[in-house]
Amino acid sequence: MPITLQELENQIEPSRTALILGAGSSVPSGAPTGAQLAQRLWRDVAKVDPASDDLTETSSILERRYGRRAVIDIIVQILGGLEPTGGLLGLPKFGWREVFTTNFDRLIEKAFKRNGQEITVYRSNYDFSSKEFTVGTKLFKIHGCISQDTALGHKAGMTITERDYENYKDYRQALFATLKASLLTGDVLVIGQSLKDRHLQDLLKEVLGAKIEGSPGQIFLLAYDKDDLRAPLLEDRGVRVAFGGIDDLVKALSSDFVEAKAEAAAEATGLLPISLLPVVREVATELKKPTSISSMFNGKPATYSDIRAGATFERTVLARSLEDLASGAGNTVTVIGAAGVGKTTFARQLALKLYENGMQVWEHVADFPFLHQPWTGVERGLSAKGEAATLLIDECTHALRQASALIDHLASLEKPALRVVLTGNSALWAPRVKSPNFYKRGAVVNLSRLEDAEINGLINLVEFNTEVATLVTPQFRKQPRVKKFSALRQKCASDMFVCLKNVFANESLDVILLQESDELSENYQEYYRYVAALEAAGTRVHRQLLIRMLGVPPATVEAILGGLTGIIDEYDVLPREGIYAWSTRHIVIARKIAAYKFSQLEEIVSLFKLIIDNINPAVAIELQTLRNICDYEFGIGRLGDSEIRQNLYRRLIEIAPGERIPRHRLIRELLDQGELDDVEHLIRSAEEAVGPDAPMERYKIRLTLARAATTPRISEADRLALLRKAYESAMTMVSRYKGDKFSYVSLCDVAIQLMLRGDGPYTLDEAIGLMREASSWILDPDMLRRIREYETTRARGAR
Repeated sequence: MPITLQELENQIEPSRTALILGAGSSVPSGAPTGAQLAQRLWRDVAKVDPASDDLTETSSILERRYGRRAVIDIIVQILGGLEPTGGLLGLPKFGWREVFTTNFDRLIEKAFKRNGQEITVYRSNYDFSSKEFTVGTKLFKIHGCISQDTALGHKAGMTITERDYENYKDYRQALFATLKASLLTGDVLVIGQSLKDRHLQDLLKEVLGAKIEGSPGQIFLLAYDKDDLRAPLLEDRGVRVAFGGIDDLVKALSSDFVEAKAEAAAEATGLLPISLLPVVREVATELKKPTSISSMFNGKPATYSDIRAGATFERTVLARSLEDLASGAGNTVTVIGAAGVGKTTFARQLALKLYENGMQVWEHVADFPFLHQPWTGVERGLSAKGEAATLLIDECTHALRQASALIDHLASLEKPALRVVLTGNSALWAPRVKSPNFYKRGAVVNLSRLEDAEINGLINLVEFNTEVATLVTPQFRKQPRVKKFSALRQKCASDMFVCLKNVFANESLDVILLQESDELSENYQEYYRYVAALEAAGTRVHRQLLIRMLGVPPATVEAILGGLTGIIDEYDVLPREGIYAWSTRHIVIARKIAAYKFSQLEEIVSLFKLIIDNINPAVAIELQTLRNICDYEFGIGRLGDSEIRQNLYRRLIEIAPGERIPRHRLIRELLDQGELDDVEHLIRSAEEAVGPDAPMERYKIRLTLARAATTPRISEADRLALLRKAYESAMTMVSRYKGDKFSYVSLCDVAIQLMLRGDGPYTLDEAIGLMREASSWILDPDMLRRIREYETTRARGAR
């Protein structure tokens, strides 16, 4: 039987409840229903009496007869001037988890603005990339918004016709995946939605079935018109139905609602703005957590508690790095090295030393996108108070543009109050474009295999730390110190320092990991191999993604984690949105397991297809996954078949057309295959979709070089003319992207081709000179190496 409004108010908690707002939620603010809007379109566009009250059918007919712009202009005219009133105006103050709407109007956005509440709006799949750094409540407009349409010159539009439903199916799939995650991990309140949307009906059926199997949360429906005949049908499927309007709901919710004081909230957060609180770890808080030395021994980076408990040894460069940061001689220390060499532990040792010296220290959580602007505000607050603090950014290569922006800002200050410690995989660090201030105003520490003094520190750890000693094999502990030193020196010279278990064992890391895997029961082995393979491929693995990909019953998740204790960890990312990440102990461990358990090409290709078919770019960590799986070494780039790679990149572009990386990869593939006409088309469509950038300019130059070399039946003079055109374009690119080292590389490459075709070495001399001048302030060591290579080529060509 239906519940009362008071019962509804008692049963929902807005912070864990997603709203689905249909046309009925906008009607009290003056918006027409779908049928009324269809009738207006007939009268205002066709100037005839309505022939249908179905909005999709009406829009399809009228678009075909009168053009899309005529239909869109009337819809915008009707809905554009609406203002929120009553209950809709009061909805934002309750702090809803997420909001979904099928409405085109901007009433919800205006209501949030009137309440002083932040909101991030997703109107099409182009917004997934541009709105990555979300602030406030997320609003998903399932059918688009009057603020953008293809008829008005935008890349995406409203879903008003049958053809629109087909064109925007990828966007709708992503939104429904997000909605499904909300339904599976919390409560959902449907307001003003008749449930006539077939996709919504099918989704609710699927989710209600999952909730019967144990998924948390409840589905509530607030219906304006009392219908005692149909309500029981919904209740039989598990929906809790209440009758009333949006005004009645807000009145009921307001009875017990007390608005938080902004001043009190600001005071409670200290130096950090509210937006940073979910995305950082404070060292002072981390030190209160128990040690996890066994996990560290088996491959996870040391925690701050582990380090304070004396369960780690120091690297020789620690003291110098500490002195630089503590004295203010440098703003940053960047620790680079191969995966598994101990970068994160080193960075945390450095951060803890600074904390013990009196600084406040935070660590950015790598599962969230890094945004530099809030930290410039933190620096201002520190300076005003005369305090100093440190921020640690682990694996900064995933957010190098934003990290560079922060480093540049700090370098512009005479005595910045914020220091930054960063880590990065050397294979990703070297080729990336980054701020010169990493070198000019900081130190770059290259961490590699252990030195003799560090090996002695490792032996001391075993001899003097009882908890570590119990984890080491008795055979090693009983050896004389000289033999221990000799064994470790040999081991650390041949293997990466991935985990202590590997260092002290006689077996190789591969053997240790395979034995450990084979000891698991068969079903747990299957989950382990998938989590490892996903992590190795660049996926940000989390609970909802696995439920989607592998069909994991939600009720069995806890049992799976229990069976993989010590192998797979789950930790909070965004509990409010149901995001709980899963990880192996180390990326090197994940890659080794994946190499053995997904050893056939067909398996790897199927894995990537599975990832792409289930990825939801509306979720920030899955958007990062979309970029990561384009990696050359461990992602799609490792597949040997170019056609397979191209198909996977094309599918990624369909899912998230606002992303640059898949487009870059696809263009590069086609250039390598000599498909020059396709490349020209792809570059043009990419620039229309995401705008120009330095890589796209470089691909244009490569395209011109390829045409000069391969176009049949043109004269040598024409080939030279094409090369000179490419050189002019490269010179323009260098002036436009002065800090991009690869622009100078492209310039030199064109100059070499001119020289080889008999145009003399003068352009190459000019290009090398520009590159040398730029290297003096870009300060990237890779530029000096390339300059030497070009000078060698120049010397050979002049002979």
